Amino acid sequence: MFPKTGTHVFVALRGGESGPTQDARRFYLGLSGRFEQIIEACRPRLENVFLDWLEQRLPTDIFSVLNLSGFSVEDPQEEPIRWVVSFETTGDKWLGITIPFVGDTAMEAEVDTC
Repeated sequence: MFPKTGTHVFVALRGGESGPTQDARRFYLGLSGRFEQIIEACRPRLENVFLDWLEQRLPTDIFSVLNLSGFSVEDPQEEPIRWVVSFETTGDKWLGITIPFVGDTAMEAEVDTC
């Protein structure tokens, strides 16, 4: 359960049989405190997806048309850290939207339609 949305999300973290590594756990636990900044960094990328794929504008309340799907980080010690945040549309046309980050910078969105 992700605290900022109150929804279940997937979390892909490096770890072993005993769970995620301390660095991976620290990364995930820090996301909630930065969530507003993460969403603001994602907004321009999400706006492009909505215009290109759905031919509509992204509403101010993005969670009226999107669900937060999850987060993943491969190596939380990498500098700059590379990680992703994922969303799914809730409308008639399903899109899986993954936004890779390098550090705090959102890169171009990747879209899945399957």
